[in-house]
Amino acid sequence: MLLKRLTLAFTVFFFFCETTPSLNAANLERKESEAAIPGLSYGEVEDLPKPKTIFFGAGLDNILADATEWKKRGIDAFFVDYVAREWSTDIWSTDGKPWTIGGSDETLQKAKAAAAICRGNDQQTFLKISFDHTLDWFDDILWQRANNNFRQFTIFAREAGFDGIALDIEYINEQYVFDWEGYDYDGYTRKVLVEKIEERATRILQILYEEFPDMIFLTFPEQGLGLGGHIHKAWIEEAARQNAPGGLHYCTEYTYRHCNINYMFGHIWSCHELFHRILSDQAWKYWKEKCSITAGLWPFSSDDYRLYGPGIPFAELKQGLASTLMLSPRYNWIYGSYTQEQLIGRDLEKYEGEEDIQAHLQALAQKEMVTDPKWVDLAKELRAAELKDYSKALGVIPLPQLVGPGDDVKVELVPTRPGLENTESQQYQDAWEFGLKIFSGEDVDLKADLRTITDWNVLGPFPNPDNNGFSTVFPPEEGIDLDAKYEGVNGQRISWKALYQEGPATSVDFKPVFEPDEWTCAYALCYVTSPEEKQVQLRIGTNDSGKLWIGGELVMDYPYDSRSTLDRDVIPYTLPKGTTPILIKVCNKELDWGFVFRITDPKGEPARDLKFSLTQE
Repeated sequence: MLLKRLTLAFTVFFFFCETTPSLNAANLERKESEAAIPGLSYGEVEDLPKPKTIFFGAGLDNILADATEWKKRGIDAFFVDYVAREWSTDIWSTDGKPWTIGGSDETLQKAKAAAAICRGNDQQTFLKISFDHTLDWFDDILWQRANNNFRQFTIFAREAGFDGIALDIEYINEQYVFDWEGYDYDGYTRKVLVEKIEERATRILQILYEEFPDMIFLTFPEQGLGLGGHIHKAWIEEAARQNAPGGLHYCTEYTYRHCNINYMFGHIWSCHELFHRILSDQAWKYWKEKCSITAGLWPFSSDDYRLYGPGIPFAELKQGLASTLMLSPRYNWIYGSYTQEQLIGRDLEKYEGEEDIQAHLQALAQKEMVTDPKWVDLAKELRAAELKDYSKALGVIPLPQLVGPGDDVKVELVPTRPGLENTESQQYQDAWEFGLKIFSGEDVDLKADLRTITDWNVLGPFPNPDNNGFSTVFPPEEGIDLDAKYEGVNGQRISWKALYQEGPATSVDFKPVFEPDEWTCAYALCYVTSPEEKQVQLRIGTNDSGKLWIGGELVMDYPYDSRSTLDRDVIPYTLPKGTTPILIKVCNKELDWGFVFRITDPKGEPARDLKFSLTQE
């Protein structure tokens, strides 16, 4: 019964809006989440003590030279970088002399000096370590080495006089999905994998507390219902068992540039909602008493790091910064890699953008909050992790979403709508129940239940320089000839070939099919046969931009970067009796590339009397 309810829930919450080629709800939502709400007032809020602001991207030399200047610019703490890059690092080798350990180590001497300066400025220091290389959760020898390194990191931080440790687990994100190529499930199940991840994560934190029991512990970024979420879950549970005084502080990156205050507040709500659902009662109590959200902002630079100045408009900076300050009871943080000089007020001539860089710097130093009573009251509740339904106040609600190619579940904010008005909605409850089943490692046959189409004729790759391929009319758009040969990327001769995607995955993954697989386009073609004319819904998600033709008619034109989210776009369509061709074009920039497609009835149930084939009958 649950799976039947979930099928209906999927059809509604995996993107909620019927779309047309000229209006795309997904893109409108994305832009809305980034755009500041006009008309808000800014200033001081006595009822909300300001958190300490942590700066990401400072090495020891930078701190030694500029800690005092950073303090003037509103920086109260540092994630200390470039000391121990990642879990495999020998921290005593950072000075180039692995035989110097302890007091004779030059890096430790420098770290002690930096920490002393910061204490004099009422600033804090946190040793930052990353997960850069993937981990074999079942390799005991690897974990003996890794755990020893974590012990040495902690000894270093304690002896340096740092206030705590920050673990950044982002850079092995590919390992946080169940279908990662490194998981062969030979002799273990998904549930066993989950248990092993939590076991390894628990031991890491035990080691940290053995050496530094009163440390302040921070971690980032959010992992939601992916396998990385089990690392965070295990850490909070262990901190709760030890009643660790420093707490765990959860540093967010969604808040980097989704500066709309509804979405900023909604995201913090979604984090609390997630932890309430996955933590034990003891750990949830500890979370509320000693832990916090540490909301992050990325004010300068562009995604490609080529912009040496404001990366968001001033209105977004003001609202995003204010939100991080209001929502973070202990710490907020600023991501400043590659723009340290500009953020401290130097080399401003390198900025070639149109924003007033001095106005941005002044706002960062002033740290104003939104003073409107509504937002102050909501911030107090969210700081305290009060479990309430904020959907009416914010207009958004946190829901799990199924995303290809790994069929991993992301908890994201979506607009409320009829049938999904609040947290009492059946769709909301079903979605969370389903998401938690996947999170726990239970086997769910999504492909069979959702009836996504994964057998296609495919053709590619065609060139997509600067994403120009999206608007380029390649031969399949002018007519289908399954026997023809075409010129593809780099002059290679390409032709249609059958792709039968085996396994349980609901989406089609182009990455292993085509080479090259970045800045390219490809097509997928199949035929659907209906016993009669009927009203249906075409449901599709593409990564990145995509177009959909059915019966030669263009019914979706989606030019934006995106992920292959199930049912991202829903297009009502009158399917004629007989056989109709379906053609999909997907253009990729970088990383994942593919799509997910299915046809349902108007209520969202899979249309089970349709027949799909690779040839026209």
